[in-house]
Order: sequence, then structure tokens, then C-alpha cells
Amino acid sequence: MSKQLPLAVALLLAAGTASAQSGKVKIKTKPGRNPETTAAPAPAAAPTDWSVTYANTITPAGLKADLDVLASDAYEGRETGKKGQKMAADYIAKAFAADGLTGPVTGSDNPYLQHFTMKRTTLDLPASTVKVGGQTFEGKRDFYAALTKAFATPAPLHPVFVGYGIKDDKYSDFATAADYKGKDLIMLAGEPLNAQGKSLIGPDGKPSQFAPSSLAGLGARRSIFGLGARSLIIVMPTAAAYAAAPKSYDQVMGHEELEFDDAKNKEFQFNIFVVSPEMGAKLLGTTPAGLDKYRQSVGKAGKPVASPFKPAAATVQAKLNSEPFTTENVLGYLEGTDKKDEVLVVSAHYDHLGVKDGVVFNGADDDGSGTVSVLAMARTFSQAKKDGHGPRRSILFLANTGEEEGLLGSQYYTDHPVFPLEKTVTDLNIDMVGRVDSLHMGKGDYVYLVGADRLSSELNTLSEATNQQYNPVALDYKYNDPADPEQIYYRSDHYNFAKHNVPIIFYTSGLHPQYHKATDDIDLIDFPAMARRDQLVFHTAWALAQRDTRVALKPEFISTGFTPAAADLDRYAGTYASAQIPLKITFTHEGNALKAQATGQPAFTLEAVSPGVFKFDPAQLRVEFSPDQPTFKMKQGGAELEFKKE
Repeated sequence: MSKQLPLAVALLLAAGTASAQSGKVKIKTKPGRNPETTAAPAPAAAPTDWSVTYANTITPAGLKADLDVLASDAYEGRETGKKGQKMAADYIAKAFAADGLTGPVTGSDNPYLQHFTMKRTTLDLPASTVKVGGQTFEGKRDFYAALTKAFATPAPLHPVFVGYGIKDDKYSDFATAADYKGKDLIMLAGEPLNAQGKSLIGPDGKPSQFAPSSLAGLGARRSIFGLGARSLIIVMPTAAAYAAAPKSYDQVMGHEELEFDDAKNKEFQFNIFVVSPEMGAKLLGTTPAGLDKYRQSVGKAGKPVASPFKPAAATVQAKLNSEPFTTENVLGYLEGTDKKDEVLVVSAHYDHLGVKDGVVFNGADDDGSGTVSVLAMARTFSQAKKDGHGPRRSILFLANTGEEEGLLGSQYYTDHPVFPLEKTVTDLNIDMVGRVDSLHMGKGDYVYLVGADRLSSELNTLSEATNQQYNPVALDYKYNDPADPEQIYYRSDHYNFAKHNVPIIFYTSGLHPQYHKATDDIDLIDFPAMARRDQLVFHTAWALAQRDTRVALKPEFISTGFTPAAADLDRYAGTYASAQIPLKITFTHEGNALKAQATGQPAFTLEAVSPGVFKFDPAQLRVEFSPDQPTFKMKQGGAELEFKKE
């Protein structure tokens, strides 16, 4: 599963709570007439439920046999574009071929492989510098960073001090409106404390979510990603906290950036610096003692105070190294019968994080578990077809690369589909289904479902009915809540199908302490629990492949063909702000379309639904303009925000 992306955070401007409840199928029976005088006919033999027959062939032992290989050290963590990923692609392709699946990729040297070219960019941190006045600060010695090509050539900083960078009901460093677009925000790590060293924000003075001087503390400040800033400079409070930065920010520091040749995948770029107390003080035109004095003044006032700092002029020079490489998705195709032109996709990503400092990140759960689940289902459906019980619809078994780097493989497939997306009925995506998380200890018969109800109510109904029919597991919708802070819906390959209005279901057993750690190994996998989950996915796939009609989209996701008047588009154009969030949205009339651009985000085209009503399906966003006021309402995930034209 991919790490949380700033873009997803920015798109989710606010969130409401979705009510998704597990339904139960009630079977009604009709008693026979005159049971006393009419002899009951001999019961007809019940037809064989082939879904049960074949689901039972998905076993813990079979799953383990594949995972023993793919999650072994020999596969070197399957990092995108590296040797281990190539080995895994070869293993999966040969498994598809051995099972009798067809390779559907035309023009490839291997019809099971969808090759594409990318560019890998790495930051040479020790060779990167920040010059403040006459002093030069060096990477690794004075700062750690995750930098983009914005600083590939010497570029001046545009520093703005934002205190602790907190926006909360109890404490906000953003009480007044300001334009942060393109600026470089300087923020103190940690949280404000009173004279007794207790939090000004947390309950009863206990540390709040903002307290950690780590990636977790930054994640709690998610609103900062919607301000349009170019970079965030995090000043660590102590030398010890700075020394711990490589570990406390390990998921972003030293990270290689992957992008397509045309860089279309980089819709949102954000730079992060984690700096020593001395460098942070220099940037703010003060000393470490001056920073401490500011912290104390905030603690004494019990609220943010005016900044006494005058940031110094500074220039950043990042040393970035780029190289092209080729990677590949792996595709196995099973042709259906009378509905073969419609395609069901069963997907998982097979890449992981590779080798770091000589240690292999095997990714047994993430997403070795999903990969071997797809292999098991491919074998099972293929065997059913060989036995004369094949699916009516065709099935594409899709193993994606590059998911850990930003859902890249599934983006490439949906941008270059082998089978038309309008003929793709559903994507069932499997990512991390091999563990039991802390909320379900001792209860492995569960699975988290995400997205089943987002685009198609009919798909959600089918999903729940199928679970009820076949030895049900507990369906947990925790991560389907639009208010879920983890934003799981946006973090695996199903999202690229959902962006194109293909109904999806995402299956996962949840996060755990070994997520994206070198300890995500095969000895921690609960294979019986995984097999039960996979059997549910199989039953759902079987139902989708065999039913008479494909599951329908909700009406709001079906194009209406409505064309708004040019005068109305002109009236909607302008910049709008909301009193509820620190974000501005600008609408422009371009040709026959209305485009929207949130602060610091790329512009996107809205689809007209009806007079004054527009939508943007990739973010499940709806915009409704008032007919008589210069305002609009934004609706997303059950939340509603009002914006007024400036």
C-alpha cells in the first residue's frame, strides 16, 4: 500500500462520516398448498454451486508456496525497476502462462508484460546546500530533505514563519487569511507547551497529535498541504531530535522519486526540509536561544504570538541525479463466454521498497499477500474454465508495478488500457490481506472493505449479499469513512480505476507496526485468515463475472451530456474563499468548459451536470453555484463547504 500522498490530503478539503452498514440477505419461503392431502414431490437435486467448489481450492498452503518465493531475500524487496521487481514479473508471467491464461499485450516482447519507461531521480544530499547570508549549510550535516526539481538550479527561498504550523480549534497559527502560494513555510516541530511543560492543546495537558517531532507530527498538520506552499522547513527543537530525523522521517527522506517521461504523474510536488536548531535559527534571523524565547512567550500567552523574526535571504541548490529505466505491469487474461467483451479486473501490486542500507524489505504483506492472492484466483478461474465452468465475462488478472511510488503502474494501465475502460465492469483490488491488525486480535475472520459503495450501490449490495451467502466474514468499513485520517481510499491501485468511473472494491486487513518496515516478513502472515478473505474475493468475482447485467453506476457518475450557457460560465468565473478552511478556488471559463484550480494545485476541468451544478469524479467532488448569489457549495464525502466570490 502506498504511503499517504499530499495530493489526496489536499483534495479532501473536508470529510463527513459515511454510514455503511453490513446488510443481511433474508430468504423468504412460501409454504406448499394443502400439505395434509397433497403428496410432496421428490425434491429436485440442488444445482452444484461451482463458486463453492472452486473457492475451496484456494488454500493456506497454496498461498504460502508462492509467497515463500516472492517474499524471499532473493527477490530483493521487488523495488520498481530493480532486479528483484524484474524477477517477480518473470515469476508472475510464467505462472499466468502455466495456468493457461493468455498474455493480452500486443507489441511487447512478452505478451504478459506491459512495459513502460520512467525516470528515477535521487537527491545527492551531501552535495546539496542552503546558503543563508554568508554561511553555507550542507545536506546531512545541517539538514535532511526531500526535494524536487524546483531546486535543481539555485533558487531563492521565500520564507514565511508559521509558528508551529498548527490549525486546530484550540490553537491556530493560521488565524488570519494569508496567501502562502509558492512560499517556503518555516515551522517549529513539536507543539506549544505551558510553563509546566504541558501541552496547550492536548486534553488535560497531555501531548496532542501535533507533539511528535516526526512524520506522525507532520501528518497531523495535513491542512498545511492545502496552502499551496512550495516547501516546508521543519525546525527541530534539539540536536537529539535532529539526529533522529533520518529515522523519524524515514519514509520521505532519502527517497527516490519516480515519474513518467512527461511527468504527468507529478500533479503535486512538495519539498520538505528538516533542519537543525542552528540552521532554523539562522533562517529566521535569530539564534537557538531566540527560538526558545519565542516558545516560552507562546507558552506564557497560551496562544500564538506575533513573530519577532525577520527571515534572512537564502538560496537552495539541490544536487539531483536522474536516469531512465523500464518497468512493467504483468497481465494474465482469461476469456469469457457470452459476455466476453466485458472485463472484470482482479488486481494487486507486486512491487515493494527494495533494499535499504543492506537490509531487504520483503513486503510479505505489502503486497506479497495481494500478489499471491491474484495468482491463486487466476489458477482457480482457469481451472474452472478447463472443467467447463468458465466465467461469462472475461477476467484480467493485473499485477501492478510502481504502486509504492504513487500508484504508477495502475495509472499507466488506466491511461493505456489493454481493454477499454468503458467495458471494464469492476476492479477488485487486493492489498495487504495477510495479517490481523490490533483492532481484531484473535479474530482473523474479518476484512476491511473500501469503496464498494462510492460509485455503485448495486456493487455494494452484491458484495454484502455474497458475503452473507458464503460462510460470512466480518466486513469492517472503518477505512471507507471519508473522514478516515489514513485516507486509504486514495492509497492503492483501485483508485486509478475509480478515477475513470470504474466501480471498485478494495480489500485489506489493515495497517500494522511492520507496515513499510524491514520486518514485514512471511513468518508474520496469517495464512488461514488470508485464505478466508481470498475466498470471499473469489466468490464476489464469480458473482460479478456470471451475472446477467454489469453493476450500474450511481446516477451522479453517469455523464448527462448537459452543456451550460457561455454567459453562465462567465458568471461563475472568479476567485472564491471559504471561512471554513484556508483555501481559495479560482474558476476560469475556457472554451466550452469551466476549470477549477485550488490554491497550489493543478487546474482541472469540471463536468457540467445541470444548470449551476458541476462535478469532478476523480475526487468525487460536486460544485453547486447559487442562482442569485456569488457563492457556491462544495460537496465531497458527505461534507459541505460554502465559498464566496472575492
